[in-house]
Amino acid sequence: MKKIFAIFMCLVLCFCFVGCKNTEERNEEAKAALMRVLNNKENFTVHNVYTNKTTEENLKKFNYPTYSNALHVFVPDNYTFVDFDKDGIEELLIIDILLSSHLFLKYDDGRVYGYVHDAKINNHINLKGVKTDGSFVTSAFDGYEAISRISFSGTSYEITQLAYKDDTANKYLLNGKPAKKSEVEAFFENREKNTTEVSWTQIKRQ
Repeated sequence: MKKIFAIFMCLVLCFCFVGCKNTEERNEEAKAALMRVLNNKENFTVHNVYTNKTTEENLKKFNYPTYSNALHVFVPDNYTFVDFDKDGIEELLIIDILLSSHLFLKYDDGRVYGYVHDAKINNHINLKGVKTDGSFVTSAFDGYEAISRISFSGTSYEITQLAYKDDTANKYLLNGKPAKKSEVEAFFENREKNTTEVSWTQIKRQ
C-alpha cells in the first residue's frame, strides 16, 4: 500500500512540474510574440468601438478615431509586462506619449490582440498605480479613484473595480457594493503596503 501511495505521489509531482513548465514555456512564447509586435515586426488584431470594425494593425503606424480625435496617432512611449488577468501568461501594456491612450496587448492561441483604453472616456490609468499583481488605479479629474482589474474576451475587454472612493460625492464601494469610508481606505492602504509597483521601460524612437 505504501509503495502504491509513493508511486501515486511521484506521478502527481511529475504532472505538477510538467504543468508549471508548460505555463512558463507558454509565457515565454507570449512575451516573444508581444515583443515582435512592439518592435513592429508583427501585426495585432484590434476592435475599434467607435467604428465598430476589427482590423489588423501595425504599431509603427497605428492610428484610430477616438471620441475627441478623428485620427488619433498612437505614439508608444513606455511599456511593462504584467499578468493582468491572472492566467499565468503576461500581457503587455503600452502607454502613448500623450498619456491619453493605453494599449493592452494579449497573446492568445497564436495571435496578438490589442485593447485600446481611451483615458478621455474610460478615465486615466495611473502609471504608478500599476502593480505586479495585475491590479491598477484608475482616476478622473472629478476626484474619484478606483483600484481595478481587467479581463479579456476575444476582441473586447472589461474593467472591474475592486474598490472605489470619491470623497467629494461621499461615495465608497468595495466590489461594486456600498461600503464604509474606513473599509475602502483600509483596502487602499493594504494594497499599497503589500503590492509592488511595476517597472516601466521607455521606448527608444528611431
